[in-house]
Amino acid sequence: MAESTHSGGDNRGLPDNPERNTPIPSRAATPGTDGSQPPGTSKGFRAWVGKKYDKGKAKVERGMDKADKRVKSLLDRGKPKNEGEGEATPQDAGGSSKVGAIAMGTFRTALVIAATLVPEPFKGPAEALLKVVDVIEKVDSNKEEVEILKKRCHLLGSSIVGVVQGKDTKLLSKDLRDSIGRLVAGIWATLETANKEKSTGFTAYVLVEEDVEVLKKANKSLDELLHCFWIENHIAGTIVLADILSAVQDQAGNSENSTLDRLKRVPGAAYDSQAVAARIMPCFEGTRSTLLANVGRWMIGATADGHNPPLYILDGIAGIGKSTVAITVAQRASDPTINCLGATFFFSRDQEDRKTSLGFVHTIAYQLARYHASYGKAIAAAITSNPEALDKVLSQQFSLLVAKPLDSLLRQRATPLVLVFDALDECVEPDASAVLTLIISSISQLPNVKVFLTSRPELGLRSKYMGTPNANIFHLQEIEDLIVEHDISLYVNYCLSPPKIQEALGDSYDTCWQPTAEDKAKLAKLSGKLFIYASTAVKFVLDKQHLNPKRQLASLLDLESHSPHSLSKLGGLYLYVLESAKPDENAVNWLSQFKMIVGAILVLQTPLSVMALASLLVEEQGAIKSTLGNLHSILAPLGEGSALTYKVHHKSFPDFITGSSCPLEFQIVEQEHHLNLAKYCLQVMNRQLKFNICQEA
Repeated sequence: MAESTHSGGDNRGLPDNPERNTPIPSRAATPGTDGSQPPGTSKGFRAWVGKKYDKGKAKVERGMDKADKRVKSLLDRGKPKNEGEGEATPQDAGGSSKVGAIAMGTFRTALVIAATLVPEPFKGPAEALLKVVDVIEKVDSNKEEVEILKKRCHLLGSSIVGVVQGKDTKLLSKDLRDSIGRLVAGIWATLETANKEKSTGFTAYVLVEEDVEVLKKANKSLDELLHCFWIENHIAGTIVLADILSAVQDQAGNSENSTLDRLKRVPGAAYDSQAVAARIMPCFEGTRSTLLANVGRWMIGATADGHNPPLYILDGIAGIGKSTVAITVAQRASDPTINCLGATFFFSRDQEDRKTSLGFVHTIAYQLARYHASYGKAIAAAITSNPEALDKVLSQQFSLLVAKPLDSLLRQRATPLVLVFDALDECVEPDASAVLTLIISSISQLPNVKVFLTSRPELGLRSKYMGTPNANIFHLQEIEDLIVEHDISLYVNYCLSPPKIQEALGDSYDTCWQPTAEDKAKLAKLSGKLFIYASTAVKFVLDKQHLNPKRQLASLLDLESHSPHSLSKLGGLYLYVLESAKPDENAVNWLSQFKMIVGAILVLQTPLSVMALASLLVEEQGAIKSTLGNLHSILAPLGEGSALTYKVHHKSFPDFITGSSCPLEFQIVEQEHHLNLAKYCLQVMNRQLKFNICQEA
C-alpha cells in the first residue's frame, strides 16, 4: 500500500483535543420554542414556569400530551385503518408499529419515543427526564456552555431517532432497547445535576446557567454518553452515523514528521491495505449481529455481567469467520464520526513481513502517531530522544515508543481507543508467543485502550490466554447453531438470488431457472458453522468455467451422502471441488500438472503472476490457466493480462491439501515442492546468468 496506509484514518474530522472526540456540527440547529420566552430569574437561574406554578404545571402537562400525540401518530403511520373508524391505534390487531419519517427535531420527541420502548428499570429515568427537557430547549442564553449543552441534547435526540426511524418497534432487539435505556438513564443522571429543583405546588427545574463548571462537567458527561452510544450501535450495525451528522468539524491534519519515517512499519498489515482488503471481506449485512453487539458493549464497558476486561479474544476453528469479524470491527471503529480505531495488525503466514514480530511494534507506533497530531509529536519526540529504542527487544520497543510517550494522553481520553489484531496463529513461533505476552502484559494495560484479538485455538497460544483474568474470551464455534444458520442463510439467499447469478454468469444464465428456497436452505445447513464453506460453495455453483449452476448446486447438495466420513465437512467440500475439476480423459497428465503448479503456488513466499510462473516452471501460460480453470472456487484469479495471479482463497485449503486426510492423488508434499522450486530457480540462473551480465567496460 502507499505511504498513507494506516488504520486510524486521517485526522480530518478529529477534534483538536484527542480526549474530547465527539464531533459537533458547527451550525447544529437549536430546537425552537413555542409560546412566550421564559422569564429570567434571580441568581442566574432560568425556570420555565409562569407567574403561578399551577399555570406552569398545566403547560408542562399540555406539552407532554402534545408530544405523546405526535409520537403516537409517528408510530401509527402506515397502519391500516379499521373499517368505519378513524386513525388506527397502536393496539389495532395486525397493525404495523414501524416508525415513520421523523425530522431530526426536538430532544423531547426522541425521549417520548424512548419512554415507550425502553424496558424496566429505564422507564423511570425516561419519564423523569421529560420534566427537564423544556428547560434545556427553551432557555434563552448566549453563554457558550449553554449553547454546547443544547447542541449535545440535539445530537442525543437525533441519535435515538436514528436507531429506530424506519423500523418496526415490535421487532427491535432487547440489545437495542437496553442500549437506548442506558443512554436515557445516563442523560437523566447528567442533566439532573445541571438543574435545580424549585417547588411551590409542584416540582419545576431551572438550569444553573451561571455555574460554568457544572455545565462543563455536564457537557463532558454527555460527550461520553453520546460517543459510547455511537460506538456500541455502530459496531452492532444498528445505526448509520452518516445519516445523523451532516457535517463534522474540520480539523487540521497531522503534520508530516520525517522522524516517524524511521519506524520500520508493515503497510500491508493495516486493515485497509490492499493486501488485506483483497482477501478478507467484512461481515455480510445483517449477519453476526449478536456477536457484534456484544463487542460494542464490551468496548464501552456495558457488558451484562459487569466483567469488562481490556482484552477481547475471539478464537475458533479455520473457516468460521474470525477475520471477517475482525475487519468489520476495524472498519466500524474507524468511522470518522466515532474515530476510536488506533491501530491494526493482520498477520498472514503467506507474507514474510506479516508472519513475524519484527515490524509489529513499529507498525502500531506509526499508526498511533498518524491517529492524532499530539500522539505523533509524542512518539516522534521519543524516537528523537532515544533512537536506540527502535532496535530494542519487543517489550522495550513498546515501552519506549508507545507506552511511556502516550500514557498521559491516553489517560485524558473520554472514550476507549481500540486496537485490532487478527490471526495471531499465523505468526511463526516463538514470535507469536512473544506478541501474545506483549498484548496481555503491556498493550492491553494501556489506559483507556481496548484490544480485540483473533486466533485459532492453537495449544501454545491457548494455554497462555486461557489463564489470564484480564480477557473476555469467546469461542466462535460455540455460538448457537440457529444464529449461525440464520446468518449463513442470509448470505446464501443473497448470493444465489437471480440478479447475483445474472451478474456472475452474464448471458449464459438461463433466467427460467433459479434455486428453490428448499435448496438454498439445504446448502446453508450443509455449511454448518463455517462461512468459508458457504463462500466456497457459492463460488463453485457460480463457476464461469462450468456455466451450469443448476447441475453444480444439485451435485453439492448430494455431497454429504458420498463424502468420506474420515474428512471434515470443509475437507469434503475441497475434495469434491478437486474431483470435479479432474477431467475424465488424460487424468494422469492433469494430476501431474496440477501438483506441479499448485505445489509451486503454495510454497512460493510471494505470489507470482501467471507469466512469471510459466517462465519459472518452463510451462505455457495457457497450460496453467487450463489446469486451474475449474478451481476458481479455491484458487482465486486476481488481476488481468500479464498481471493475472492465482492466490489461495482461504488458508484452510493448504491445510487440507498438505495434510494426511487428503487423498494421495491430490496431496501436496511441501518438502518435495520446496526442492523442486530450488531446482527451477537454479535452472533459471543457469539459462540467464552469464559473464559480465551488465556489460560493463
